[in-house]
Amino acid sequence: MLQEDSPGTRQHEKEVALTAIADTRLLLTLEFPPDKDTKREVEAAMAHELTHRLLAPTIVLTEFLKIAGVRIGEATARLRLRLLKERGLHILTLSEEMALSAGSLLLRHQEIPIADALIASPVKLGEADYVVTDDPHYKTLGIRTKWF
Repeated sequence: MLQEDSPGTRQHEKEVALTAIADTRLLLTLEFPPDKDTKREVEAAMAHELTHRLLAPTIVLTEFLKIAGVRIGEATARLRLRLLKERGLHILTLSEEMALSAGSLLLRHQEIPIADALIASPVKLGEADYVVTDDPHYKTLGIRTKWF
């Protein structure tokens, strides 16, 4: 199950379905789990998030295809993304507002990768509640995260 990065909000989560943003790490861990326990945990976390509202910004598709495509081939990586969409993953096209929000984040945090700022922007704008990731860059940006 997912673990919240900040205490005291579990009760709120039970009352209201929250919108999550998938970081590329979530999709890569689902595709290439390091062990059986992690595989079971990430599959349960993904199933939970997909039953609510899980969004993947288009940059996540780009990163997943770049990284997974090397290991499993482009066609298979595209198939995995298509299957996730069929299971309920929503693709979030990056808007001008999100791009500008990401740029503002990067002005204050030059060390953060552009992709992470773009992935964080829907949370910063209030369009989503948290990012499903264990990447420490999001905490640096002040973004709420969860991980399994």
